Amino acid sequence: LHTCNVAAQVATQEPFPTADYVVRCKSTKGQFAINIVEKWAPIGSRRFIEMVESGYFKNKVSMFRVVEGFLVQFGITNNVTLNREWRNKGPIKDDPALKDPKLPFKRGYVSFAGGGPHSRTTQTFIAFKDSDFLGQAPWETPFGYVNAKDMKKVVDRFYSGYGDMQDFGGRAPEQGRIANEGGRYLESEFPDIDYIEDCVMGRSFKAKKLIHKAEEKLGRFWSVVVVFAAALALLAVISFAARLAMSTSNKRD
Repeated sequence: LHTCNVAAQVATQEPFPTADYVVRCKSTKGQFAINIVEKWAPIGSRRFIEMVESGYFKNKVSMFRVVEGFLVQFGITNNVTLNREWRNKGPIKDDPALKDPKLPFKRGYVSFAGGGPHSRTTQTFIAFKDSDFLGQAPWETPFGYVNAKDMKKVVDRFYSGYGDMQDFGGRAPEQGRIANEGGRYLESEFPDIDYIEDCVMGRSFKAKKLIHKAEEKLGRFWSVVVVFAAALALLAVISFAARLAMSTSNKRD
């Protein structure tokens, strides 16, 4: 059995900052959340949100590089046409590197996997343990994190039997072949590989998006009025339901 069991290696994690948005992902090992912190990487955050909103992760995204005590890398779908479309979008610009004199990159941090200046596309990784060399380059600036509970429950359990990329002595799938051959290549040669099967934005993002759309159409003042009215209506419904439940209970008594 090949799994990533790094709990004993990692010291107690410091609290992470409050997330601006939460992305909820379903995988073959269970559900986990990616918590996005925009100020860490505004450009990277926008790209990842764009991927989620477009349905990118509904196309089975393999955890093709799982290296115990290091990282899990993903971000290429089983859909060859979709891979080509996103490749044609081109890379995004770098974010300023996240400077932390204590430790640049902590267990659970999520970052795009770039290969040089302004090279980030769709490939992403999650760190299995604290690192003093990841995150030094601006193309490795984290845009979010997976909390300790989800790391232990899900991420640590992704199949690691194929190990690192072949250039580094492992047996992991070739990234180019995943992009160009898709699911046929993985399913025939890497049957134990894990996948992300879907990711969706959390409710806070959807609410902020609705407010933003309202502001665009109605202006800020009237959008606030509409949101306030909707909140009052919701409170009225909750109050009515509570009174109805109490009345029913009294009649039974």
